[in-house]
Amino acid sequence: MRAVPSSLDPTVVAEIDRRLATVEAEHRVRIPWAIESGSRAWGFPSPDSDYDCRFLFVRPVESYLSLWPERDVIETPLDKIFDVNSWDLAKTIALIVKGNATAIEWLNSPIVYSGDEEFRTNLRAFAEETVERAAIGRHYLHVARRQRAGAITLKRFFYALRPAAALRWMRTSALR
Repeated sequence: MRAVPSSLDPTVVAEIDRRLATVEAEHRVRIPWAIESGSRAWGFPSPDSDYDCRFLFVRPVESYLSLWPERDVIETPLDKIFDVNSWDLAKTIALIVKGNATAIEWLNSPIVYSGDEEFRTNLRAFAEETVERAAIGRHYLHVARRQRAGAITLKRFFYALRPAAALRWMRTSALR
């Protein structure tokens, strides 16, 4: 599955694809889900927005059976354009169970660099069966409250408005 709008810079998208392939080769992982997160995925990138590629990865089975577990994230170097980072599937599942809405948002991103639809469908179904609505609400409330720190900017306003809108939607949809 791939859903990359033509509005994204094709040179940047090609570099993201290259970085994902490099991560798979160098870390011996499979990437079943790679998406754009952040302001581009939410539809309001600012002129200084970087590309926030997020991906979920799965290691070989023997890695999960080791007495010396590997890191549950893979991070690539940050720069002004690229923010390409990830979570291991086990970490993702643990975060979903705790009500981390970010993991669920990644499964619903409209911008997909590469993805296994069955993987996404199964993980979304797991989230729907597992996550408590109140935990998602607490997550969004925490995200909104974090925006009170720092200088007031238009970008910060949107970063506060987005979780507020999600909380509002959760409240009104529960009343139906």
